[in-house]
Amino acid sequence: MVSITMLSSMADRDFETALDRHVDWALHDLDLKDAIFGKGVVDLTDGEAHRAADLIGDCGLSVYCMSTVLFHADVEAGEDLFRQAHLAPLDRVIAIARVLEPKLVRLLAARTIRRDDLTDSVAYLKSEHPWLIDCYREAIEKLSAAGFKVTIENECDACIFSTPDEILGFFDALDCGD
Repeated sequence: MVSITMLSSMADRDFETALDRHVDWALHDLDLKDAIFGKGVVDLTDGEAHRAADLIGDCGLSVYCMSTVLFHADVEAGEDLFRQAHLAPLDRVIAIARVLEPKLVRLLAARTIRRDDLTDSVAYLKSEHPWLIDCYREAIEKLSAAGFKVTIENECDACIFSTPDEILGFFDALDCGD
């Protein structure tokens, strides 16, 4: 069976209207990222997360993906930034995910300001930013231990994943199970 999903905010910037549109369009699965009571999914308070979950349930919808923007930064910004801005929020992400019950939690592929110069981002990461793979592994293992499946989306602009070989090489280097 094929299931179609889209960012809820693409249906409307007002969350309740977006849910109604999903129902009208016979879409059952939500991809939650932003425009949830005017906030990003990771910025929801406990009360807002519960309110969103109640509204989603009342509409007969479910959350397919909780789309965070974690790891969407230039690797050249350094390990401290990644640990502080992208790993530190994981406990909050897990708390919200426990309320919204997504099938997947999305991380984003990091970027590099050197994208145009690189033919192999994995070799670049291993030599210049080996900590990045460790940060991803830590995030994936923490989310998995909390019971969530993880997906990593490659954004277009300056992404570390620009070729199938880079994607395969990254996941080979990541080596954190199924």
